[in-house]
Amino acid sequence: MAPPSLLIQPLWKISRDAIMLTTFEPDPASRTIVYVNPAFTALTGFPPEEAIGKPASICEGAKTDRALLAAAEAPLHAGEAHECVVTKYRRDRTDYCYRQALAPLVGPDGGAGHLIEAGVIVPMTFGQQQPGLRDRHFDFTLPMPLMHFGQGKLPKHLLSHPETDALRNLWEAKRGARALPKRADFTVPALQRWVTHLSVADVLPGEKFQFTSFGSALADVYGQDLTGAILDELTPTDIWKVVIQHYREVVGTKQPLFAPISVSNGSWYTEVSRLLLPLSNDGETVSFIVGADYSRVAQVVL
Repeated sequence: MAPPSLLIQPLWKISRDAIMLTTFEPDPASRTIVYVNPAFTALTGFPPEEAIGKPASICEGAKTDRALLAAAEAPLHAGEAHECVVTKYRRDRTDYCYRQALAPLVGPDGGAGHLIEAGVIVPMTFGQQQPGLRDRHFDFTLPMPLMHFGQGKLPKHLLSHPETDALRNLWEAKRGARALPKRADFTVPALQRWVTHLSVADVLPGEKFQFTSFGSALADVYGQDLTGAILDELTPTDIWKVVIQHYREVVGTKQPLFAPISVSNGSWYTEVSRLLLPLSNDGETVSFIVGADYSRVAQVVL
């Protein structure tokens, strides 16, 4: 079913957001694509002639969280918009992290016969600004992963990690005689060794911190992607208060901080070695904090 011409807006053609227009049957599996803009084609690789008429799920795949997509149905049928971040797939079946907004598209007759989906890719590499998700709350429950010690013997506390040591040496070299190195000093090629384990937090007014980049390996450490999350809005607050104090110390001292997180509960134990590094825009003020996190398998105390 082709959309009424009044629904196709000239602005969509030049929009940087990928836009897809679909039919709005009650069953999501029955919806088909009726329009895609050039940004959609550039992102996904699907030209209009290969997308129009195909199922709305054309960019979904094995890693797509369909529970997140299903959560959109109730608000959409109530006439409301819905936003989420999901994994989607290009024409060549490479995956990408995608922040999408869905909304019923009301026609001239007041009915909603179509859905509009607009979105942007969420980069998963260091150094790329990511869209904030201030309305999202993340549950964070340590330990994650758990290691079991049947004797109930806790391992010795690990003081360091080879990868964080090497990263600190790079920070020292980049800083030189300045108070702080600049973020521009840390290019993606220079950080390729650590990039999947790195997070970047913007220093916001009021001693707040927001993750703007979150390496793909960190989902295994923290259980989920925290891109866009503001630290003092995360739960449980007792754990994150400690983490926030670490970030505030880095801002105050302008120095790297090795701040491992260790949690034990009976014979269950986990430890994450983390290094926090301050970076600056002007060489004087801490504007960003880079975190490097590595989960550790510790030695048991016998």
